[in-house]
Order: sequence, then C-alpha cells, then structure tokens
Amino acid sequence: MPVAIRLVVCVNRCLGSAQRSCAGSGSIDLIDSIESPIADDKLDIPGFRRECLGRCETGPGMRIAPGGPFCTEIDQSRLGDIISELKSFIASYNAKPS
Repeated sequence: MPVAIRLVVCVNRCLGSAQRSCAGSGSIDLIDSIESPIADDKLDIPGFRRECLGRCETGPGMRIAPGGPFCTEIDQSRLGDIISELKSFIASYNAKPS
C-alpha cells in the first residue's frame, strides 16, 4: 500500500510571553488558508496539525511528509511557494520506482 503524502503543520503554542511558537506566529490561520489552494489545484494532500515539529524558533513550520522538506518562517505571501513545493514533491515521489 503506498504511503500518503501529507502536509504536516506545527500548531504548538508555547506558554510564556518570551518563547516563540508556531501557533503564536500564525500557523493555525495558515493551515486554514492553504487548504483552499490545495483543493483548487486538485492535490489530494491532507493537512495534519501536529503539536511540535521542533522548529518553533523559526516558525510557523510545515513539513511535506514523508521525508519532504521543512518550510519555516511561513506567512501568507509564501503559500504559493508551499503549493509549488507540494507539486514538485508529488512529481518526484511518484517518479520513484516502486
């Protein structure tokens, strides 16, 4: 059975005002914003919210899984780049021999 490609988004919220977190940097709004372009491009990629990807200091953070790149310091202006990364990853993943 093939492994499903997915977009994993950190939604960790660190307690304490001095500590940066992905949710505190807007990751929840970003995952809501990226779902529509993913659907518009007919990409069958589910988004998973995860408590921590270990990169909150450079968040919001996302990772294309399995084994894809991390994307950090994401904001609304970079969502098109994330869609392009997804398309490129899907193409290369599907081109791998079984």
